[in-house]
Amino acid sequence: MEGSPPLLSPAEADRRLRAAGVRVTAQRRAVYEALAADPLHPTVEAVHSRLKKNWPSLPLPTVYRIVEDLAVAGLIRRVASDGGPQRLDANAERHQHLVCRACGRMEDWTSAGLSGLSLPRSLPDGFSGETYDIRIVGLCRTCSAKAEARGIIPKRRKS
Repeated sequence: MEGSPPLLSPAEADRRLRAAGVRVTAQRRAVYEALAADPLHPTVEAVHSRLKKNWPSLPLPTVYRIVEDLAVAGLIRRVASDGGPQRLDANAERHQHLVCRACGRMEDWTSAGLSGLSLPRSLPDGFSGETYDIRIVGLCRTCSAKAEARGIIPKRRKS
């Protein structure tokens, strides 16, 4: 699933913010639009850097607060990243992630079988599950080709 994730219409994004008790502002819209335009799951710092061009006085702590507001409203979600900074995802559709263990690239991917899973009804005592996140970790096409060329992994057979 390459390309930009589905962007909610401004009216739908505003509706979700208001429903969550979050005031709609131009800064919140700008942060959401920056996230929705980036399919590579940027960090808060990357979003801040992108926005500094048009919003030079926008401080990083404000971007962190806006990201929290967007997450509470269900416009974005945080994606786990092994050993690195938290990544953000504006794709509201149920999907999984392909994560390259070499370069850190993260892409959206959809598997009907995995997307159809639901949370187990029975979880350990006292734990209240809300959602789940499935990541498939391996090597992206570029890193896989480099590893094959260096003889680190066997060359794949063409089928």
